[in-house]
Amino acid sequence: MRTVEYYDKNSLTLIKRYDSADMSLLYQVLLKYIPKKSIVLDIGFGSGRDLSFLNNEGYDIWGIDPSNNFVMNAKKRFPSIQNHFLQAAVPFDANTIGSDKKFDAIVCIAMWMHLNRDTYADSVASIVSVAKSNATVVISYSEGSRVDDERCFEEVDLKYMNKLFKDNGFTLVETIVNGDSLNRNSLSWVTVVFKHD
Repeated sequence: MRTVEYYDKNSLTLIKRYDSADMSLLYQVLLKYIPKKSIVLDIGFGSGRDLSFLNNEGYDIWGIDPSNNFVMNAKKRFPSIQNHFLQAAVPFDANTIGSDKKFDAIVCIAMWMHLNRDTYADSVASIVSVAKSNATVVISYSEGSRVDDERCFEEVDLKYMNKLFKDNGFTLVETIVNGDSLNRNSLSWVTVVFKHD
């Protein structure tokens, strides 16, 4: 819970910082694996930076985030589709978004390292519950030492994550490692792409 409180308390500063990051490498991955005009759910969308990119590229964007301030920011940023942005965290109930709402792609950028390993199974189940039969899932998370603030960080267990997605019919099709877009030398980023078989 303290991670959400941190994001709410520091939302204005963080929105400016996140929006300034060079995300071109990640965006190449999204364009490669997610066909244009797809319906995309961004889990933990933060500043809305990635939503903005996807929207500009012609995707139908939706998002959930546990921070009320981030959700309010997204509603202001995309006034014509305010109902596409909801306050929720993983794991979530599919009814949070709408029991009949299914997505071509689900992206989780800079979110998974906040999850405790004990929540992985339910979190993957949440994603699967809103994924179409041919869906793509893109997860990008940081590795390495971080500044000491109130947020919770965990080392991501990719092997276990991969097993959970595999058990649900998804195949890990690419793993990419690159540096930090905000030039923090202590951090690297891992992006993994899962495709439903």
